[in-house]
Amino acid sequence: MHGSQIKANELSKFELFKNLTPNDIESVSKYIHCRNYPKKSQLISEGDPSHCIFFILSGSVKVYLDDSNGKEIIVNQHAVGEFFGELGLIQGISRTASVVTLETSQLGIMADSDFKTCMRNHPAIMMNLIQNLVTRVVEATETIRRLGLMDVYGRIAVTFLNLSEEVDGRRVIRKKLTQQTIASHVGASREMVARILKDLKAGQYITMEKGEIELLKPLPHEW
Repeated sequence: MHGSQIKANELSKFELFKNLTPNDIESVSKYIHCRNYPKKSQLISEGDPSHCIFFILSGSVKVYLDDSNGKEIIVNQHAVGEFFGELGLIQGISRTASVVTLETSQLGIMADSDFKTCMRNHPAIMMNLIQNLVTRVVEATETIRRLGLMDVYGRIAVTFLNLSEEVDGRRVIRKKLTQQTIASHVGASREMVARILKDLKAGQYITMEKGEIELLKPLPHEW
């Protein structure tokens, strides 16, 4: 596989490899190689064969689906310290979604056969993977439950809360979200999203500057 080998200290930051000894980390790192990708690089297309798992060392990616009318539905976004592409390897199936880089990114790549070898040789990786999958299922179930019972505003509010984090006493969303991106997240039109964001900004609930959204105070229960 082309690209430079990942450094062990970079690999140790991933949840998939927690509880591994330094020697184990060093052993696993030999199977992962790094590649740089420009913004908007198509990493995976839905239906592709599943040949590898990806680890994000810098940048971020978007996981999405296209419906029969060409409408894009965003499934998830992943950033530094996260991995993706493992489901196809575990089940031996084609890719279930498409993935594209949102910015210039560096990714670590591990081939299917090497991934399975590492899981056999290091049982802790398997346990970490199971824990990660359980967390994703729980989060997805809760999000679906909430979104299914809410109107467009409610879906936006839940999405903002799920994506936001505390940074120096501020509640911010660091992932770059355009109006169209938000619309794809919540299954609404860009025009509807624009109206809601305009009202939230006018009410001083949020600010949107340089691709970062800050939640200034608790969002209203209704719009």
